[in-house]
Amino acid sequence: PSYSMISLAVAAGPMVATYHAATTNSLILRTFLPVLRPFLEKIHAGIAVSEEARRWQVEMLAGDPVLIPNGVETRLYRDATPLAGLDPDRPRLMFLGRFEEPRKGFQILLRALPRILREVPDLEVIVVGGGDIGDLHQMLRRAKISWVDGVETTDRATVRILGRVSEEDKAAALAASDVYIAPNTGGESFGIVLVEAMAAGAAIVASDIPAFAAVTDHGQAGRLFGNGSARELAQAVTGVLLDDEGRADLIRRGTERSRDFDWDRVATQVERVYETVVTPGRKVVRA
Repeated sequence: PSYSMISLAVAAGPMVATYHAATTNSLILRTFLPVLRPFLEKIHAGIAVSEEARRWQVEMLAGDPVLIPNGVETRLYRDATPLAGLDPDRPRLMFLGRFEEPRKGFQILLRALPRILREVPDLEVIVVGGGDIGDLHQMLRRAKISWVDGVETTDRATVRILGRVSEEDKAAALAASDVYIAPNTGGESFGIVLVEAMAAGAAIVASDIPAFAAVTDHGQAGRLFGNGSARELAQAVTGVLLDDEGRADLIRRGTERSRDFDWDRVATQVERVYETVVTPGRKVVRA
């Protein structure tokens, strides 16, 4: 936010702000709002990437931004080749995020895994994201869950840790997964990786936080479970993995939904907003 305020202070001419934040009431922001108000008044139009981000902006800053989602280059994921070195016959679940950060929900997935493995014993879980791998090893050891590191080893284990990967390898890992799991507990204004996973052909299982409900069209393009519930997570994952026909339908609807977030479509909406601030007398067209 400080960089944004500096930009507003030094910039001249028509300005459009894009709002990504979605959080609870901020005492700090309310305290400094009188100081920030002159800078905020320089904004000619606003874009909120989700209803959650828009709600926060309206409540905290009293603005009225247009709702336009984040854009995704869906072609990169749709055309991705499944990650090499993985057994194509094993059912596969993928988690992406900082596993040490509680709001990413990895601990909820860990609690759900024993239930899932009773129904799908050959399951492989790919873990992608930053964090201390040693801490992750300890978490898995305490949960009595086997693991391997990287894709080079052919040893069989429940969890395969990839850690940080390139965008290309992320797309390849998503393309190799049957289900993408998003057990996040909050603090999300959107869900870009859900869109990426849909485009790559993975079925979505996600917590029912508002941001994920919106991206999945309120469960039409993904299976939602009660936020924080390991039991409901396990039921949702096993339900999707054991129902080939239902999973195929979920993937089809997810693929269709991902097109709503493709940059070709989103960019047109963004351009309309920018046109309103450079064309005198033009009103913002609601998307």
